[in-house]
Amino acid sequence: MNLTSELNEEQRKAVEQIEGPCMIVAGAGSGKTRVLTYKIAYLIESGINPFEMLALTFTNKAANEMKQRIHKLAGATAENLWMGTFHSVFAKILRIEAQHIGFDRNFTIYDDDDSEKVVEACMKELGFSTDNPKPKTVNGYIKGLKNKLVLPDDIGNVTNPFERIAVPVYREYQNRLIKNNAMDFDDLLINPIILFRTNPDVLAKYQNRFKFILVDEYQDTNRAQYEIVKMLAQGHGNISVVGDDAQSIYRWRGAEIENILKFESDFEGCNVFKLEQNYRSTKSILTLADEVIKNNKRQIKKTLFTDNHEGDKVTLAEVFSDRDEGLMVVKWILHEIQHRKLNFKDFVILYRTNAQSRVIEDALRTNSIPYIIVGGVKFYQRREIKDVLAYLKVLVNPKDDEAMTRILKLRDGIGDQTVEKLKAMAKEIAKSIAEVLLAMLEDKNAEGDKVKRRTKIENELIRVAEIIKKYNEVKEGLSPSELARSIVDEIGILRELRNDGTDESMDRMYNVQELLSGISEYTDNTEGATLEGFLQEVSLVTDIDKYDTDKNAVTLMTTHSSKGLEFPVVFITGLEDGIFPLSSSMMEQEEMEEERRLFYVAITRAMQKLYMTYALQRYRFGNVSYQMKSRFINEIDTSKLDYMKSSVMTKHKSRSHQEEGTSIKYEFYNNKTSDDVLNDIFREDLGVKKGSVVFHNNFGKGKVIDVTGRGDAKKASIHFDKVGVKNIILKYANLTIK
Repeated sequence: MNLTSELNEEQRKAVEQIEGPCMIVAGAGSGKTRVLTYKIAYLIESGINPFEMLALTFTNKAANEMKQRIHKLAGATAENLWMGTFHSVFAKILRIEAQHIGFDRNFTIYDDDDSEKVVEACMKELGFSTDNPKPKTVNGYIKGLKNKLVLPDDIGNVTNPFERIAVPVYREYQNRLIKNNAMDFDDLLINPIILFRTNPDVLAKYQNRFKFILVDEYQDTNRAQYEIVKMLAQGHGNISVVGDDAQSIYRWRGAEIENILKFESDFEGCNVFKLEQNYRSTKSILTLADEVIKNNKRQIKKTLFTDNHEGDKVTLAEVFSDRDEGLMVVKWILHEIQHRKLNFKDFVILYRTNAQSRVIEDALRTNSIPYIIVGGVKFYQRREIKDVLAYLKVLVNPKDDEAMTRILKLRDGIGDQTVEKLKAMAKEIAKSIAEVLLAMLEDKNAEGDKVKRRTKIENELIRVAEIIKKYNEVKEGLSPSELARSIVDEIGILRELRNDGTDESMDRMYNVQELLSGISEYTDNTEGATLEGFLQEVSLVTDIDKYDTDKNAVTLMTTHSSKGLEFPVVFITGLEDGIFPLSSSMMEQEEMEEERRLFYVAITRAMQKLYMTYALQRYRFGNVSYQMKSRFINEIDTSKLDYMKSSVMTKHKSRSHQEEGTSIKYEFYNNKTSDDVLNDIFREDLGVKKGSVVFHNNFGKGKVIDVTGRGDAKKASIHFDKVGVKNIILKYANLTIK
């Protein structure tokens, strides 16, 4: 079998190099996995014993798929190949050699939850409070140091208050691991380095064993992984790494792009092969990707090309609001289904942060479009969202014992035993748990000045009852958004998540803020808005739960989650400063370049068509925020794009009035051409003229008394019933013609 006959010239050269170091810079869609599997098969076919080869990947799925491919290409002998994730391979080595570094071979591997519990125990042992900082925060700090290969003895004098706690805890934590004969996930990379540094004979053993080393996704390696690979490769120098610096997007979890950028200088005589032919995308998509990534200074220069056709222009759309953004995506999906005869599963909607999914989910759900979320859960099913909603549900329906149970288990000191006792009491008197708690509060108030010693649990239960009573008394006088904000402040969930300080907790905090945005938006745009009405809308989200990964459904995911995937049609949403790129103008160059690489990854997921959107305003942190388009858009030549500036699409009315609402049924497009559909989406203006009766999202109903100007400067003077005359630029007007 001639393995290399199926490869292009550059792929073939990379595969056929047997000895010495080589770096295969594999551009997006250039056949990276194909080249790596063929290279391993070629080495076996050339007489290299698979037993002397080590192949390292980042996911078990990737490892298993590659093993199957190699087995088909090279036969049963490939089963002797050592191939797996970094963690699995070196855990195997540590099982053999653990006694050299003070562990038994049957050591336990702690997951993150186990590690956090040990950290908490260490904090208590050392006399530190576990309230601030939280054990989870300290554990995250320890993980960060381990990713950088920093051990307790490597840390000098510390001056800031946090490190005065975290560093001693780190030292005690490591001692506890040894005492417990346990390693955490990061130790599976650090301990092999300690093993090899302190036992040269063991290092020589594995250097001789692994004469050929191959590493996938090298741009994602952290400091510890880099050190392990370098130590092993110093034996025979036969190391091949595959990766793409332009797709290095995991700095936040320890990956160091320097590992791939300095590979040539680390390994003398290295040959570099650049896989620049893209087999995935159209020319127009690749042109945009190249234009974006060329703005990064720290990179390995390459230019992707393809023999694929030119394809449609990339579409960039400015929309008025995040709600319009969701509807725009829905209209495009329906258009593409008709135009390209695609299925729902052929679409992916990408966003920078999980919190952005809410309005997109709302638009899909309203229009009966099935969807699945990869790398997360549906917005209203997220733990922190359900925690807040539980309080709102009890206010609407005090008989909801399930919501009440959730609230109780969130409270300090209240466990299953207490909840079960309350349930039994409620059952005995045929009341709800909330009613039992309110009765306890009444008894406490009736006692007046009498002193009664109560347990900590009793006091906590009374505090819960006080919250329920307080908001039951004021809920009729507050709007749903005011009520939700007050309760969130009362229970302190945002403060707690902010103090936690981990990436996960900050993401959860943004999700709670996004929930407040959703309730504010509902309140602002729904006539006669009620808490009951909002909760009824939320309950519809569960109707989509029957869809799973095997169903024909639109995919929603963060851009980070999309790496390695491809879709016929891709939507990149939220291209606004502060969202994508995520941080402010104060962001360091290194961070900004990673955000740009993330944008590059998003673009190169698209095979046939790419859509990009940004909104002029969106609800953020419970308020309307006026947005600026992403600086990345300013870096590209928009004249080469299909750049559209949209009129307002939504009426922002309650969904109880669907005939006036935002629902777009597929049948609406059955007898329309593609141009008809696009004309529905984009109009030069709303057809506003003197005498038109219009509706504004904030000002209400009004009548146009004059129209002046042209194009982007076109204005209308409108007399609104509520606020009088307003002069409005139509380009940015949130108007609906009545």
